[in-house]
Amino acid sequence: MGKLEKKLKGLFEKEDSARELSLKLCREIGRLAADSIKKVHQHLYDKAEQEIREGLKLLDKTKRILSPFPEVMYAGFLHSSEKELAEAVITLGIIRDRKIPEPERYRFDYKSYLHGLCESTGEIRRHILDELRKGKVAECEKLLDIMDEIYFSLLNFQFTDAITRSLRRQVDYVRGILEKTRSEVTMATLFLGPGPRGC
Repeated sequence: MGKLEKKLKGLFEKEDSARELSLKLCREIGRLAADSIKKVHQHLYDKAEQEIREGLKLLDKTKRILSPFPEVMYAGFLHSSEKELAEAVITLGIIRDRKIPEPERYRFDYKSYLHGLCESTGEIRRHILDELRKGKVAECEKLLDIMDEIYFSLLNFQFTDAITRSLRRQVDYVRGILEKTRSEVTMATLFLGPGPRGC
């Protein structure tokens, strides 16, 4: 049993090392994603994109490290960091370019992408409220239309939570965010009119 024990212990040690390194990388991915979103709200789009690129490199590295260890890869922490990075990519794409980025371009896991898409609506709402305070209404209505598009697209994924990683709860969150934002944009339109462009 000595040789077998040594072999098995070596396999577990490799898996444990991969897990520890990946946890560290995922924390850094989450930090980069959060900082990127902060820079988007500061209108520092080039800097936001730079941090996203760094995060994407680390995400690719993490996936390569974990690919031999599927149990660790799908434990949840990789999904969380990828979701946060997808949220940053989508937030930048919508606010800067008025476009929803495609997941294939960034090689995102589709489920992580959908969760990131859900959470991006909170950041879009924050941007809309910031711009409404400046009296910019007309362009904010366009952003509200994009939030509508996201919500109705997400309604097509009515599958069991075991498959979608509890996406339905996230879609309920999006609906609540959308309803509140629509109410606020409507009130701004009634009281302020279309307002200046440039949101």
